[in-house]
Amino acid sequence: MKKTSGVISTVIVVLLLFAIGQRPGTFRVERSATIHAPADVVFALVNDFRYWEQWSPWWKLEPTQQVSLAGAASGVGAIYEWRGERTGSGRMEIMESRPPAYVRIRLDFTAPMRATNTTEYLLTPTADGVKLTWVMSGENTFAGKALQLFASMDEVMGRDFERGLADIKSVAEASRGSSAPSVGEAGFHGDALTRDAALDVVVTREPLFPRE
Repeated sequence: MKKTSGVISTVIVVLLLFAIGQRPGTFRVERSATIHAPADVVFALVNDFRYWEQWSPWWKLEPTQQVSLAGAASGVGAIYEWRGERTGSGRMEIMESRPPAYVRIRLDFTAPMRATNTTEYLLTPTADGVKLTWVMSGENTFAGKALQLFASMDEVMGRDFERGLADIKSVAEASRGSSAPSVGEAGFHGDALTRDAALDVVVTREPLFPRE
């Protein structure tokens, strides 16, 4: 009986490993939204991390996470680090910024698993606004492939992208007629430690992770 159970367990493990191995080596998640607002208003929301509190789906997911801003105020060299129980931890840095059409971000996850992905925001003019396309792409790690046996990356991340785009649309369209959206009273003034009044997110200019 024990021998039979062992054989069954081995077969299950082999089948699981085979299934994981058959997953694609790379992934790409893409969502778009049409926003009735000037391109420079929409661009500012994704090009300046100080505005992310107004629309980021992960900011809203965990009110007690820590967020650190460093480097440039916006555009190339701007750095955003986070650490939380539900959101894990990681670091984003804007690597390319072409106003008001394109932003490319290097996204490094450090927990619960390590991975490096690329996030892109592409803005295409429309008759009365802009089409914003949000893309994330990268290599599928072994852990990532295993998780995708139960839910696809496109399904999981796609829902977050859709929520984020809906909030960007809401904020940008509420700012029509302005050159840029306003930064909330509780967010990112100076270099001192501050606390978001609505969500109680700790925000600081001190790095969360030591530099290697």
